Amino acid sequence: MEKISRVDYAPNMKPLKAIRYVRQRTVMQSFAYVRLRTIAGGGAICALALAACNSNAAPSATPGLVTIQTAVTCPAPPLHAAVANPPRHFAAPPRFTLAHDVGYCAYIDTAAGVISIRLRPEYAPHAVSDFIALAQQGFYDGLAFSQVCPATSGTACAIAAPVAFAGDPTATGTGGPGYTVASDPVVGNYLFGAVAMYSATPATIGSQFFISRGDSSTVARKYDIFGQVTDGFAALTALQKGTTIVWVAIAVTAPEP
Repeated sequence: MEKISRVDYAPNMKPLKAIRYVRQRTVMQSFAYVRLRTIAGGGAICALALAACNSNAAPSATPGLVTIQTAVTCPAPPLHAAVANPPRHFAAPPRFTLAHDVGYCAYIDTAAGVISIRLRPEYAPHAVSDFIALAQQGFYDGLAFSQVCPATSGTACAIAAPVAFAGDPTATGTGGPGYTVASDPVVGNYLFGAVAMYSATPATIGSQFFISRGDSSTVARKYDIFGQVTDGFAALTALQKGTTIVWVAIAVTAPEP
């Protein structure tokens, strides 16, 4: 049986402590959201009465809110080689080619190590399809993390949170693949290891993305979360501005349970 990896993180928190932290946070978030939805639906009095009578009952799961942060761990990284002289510009968006009833994992091999990411097409199909198409053509191979935030020098961070940006072939924060596609509704939270597309106009996405390196839940909920890091936390925390992406590989797996 595949193990479940629940990953949240707060700044300066070690990974093992972080895993315990996400379990507490997930339960608290789910309970708060369920209670809020119940009140909004006109059942506030009944809901509060039930809570008083059964205060020890476990809160219900909240589909679509926290589950993107609860991802099945990806298998070991595949053997892969970087694409030589990959394309950096495309005249049109790639075709939407996600398969049904399968899962996807992405592996980002960096100078700091491999970061494994469970992609979530069930929540962010446009973003996952776009990312996979670019990765399979080697678009990301040889690029670098253009900014790691918070930053004390250089270009100002576009997001005031502990995140690492990549996917810009110009390394200026304004580059892309030459096209845009529609983004998906934001599902999940910008917790440790959340992977999201970045664009100055969040209604569309291109090739830029960021990975949360801490608790980034204060970020405005407008950036398309499409994956969750499940392994390679040491590499993630070691990322610096200019860290090279050697290659990005995609593996087809069993779908999420």
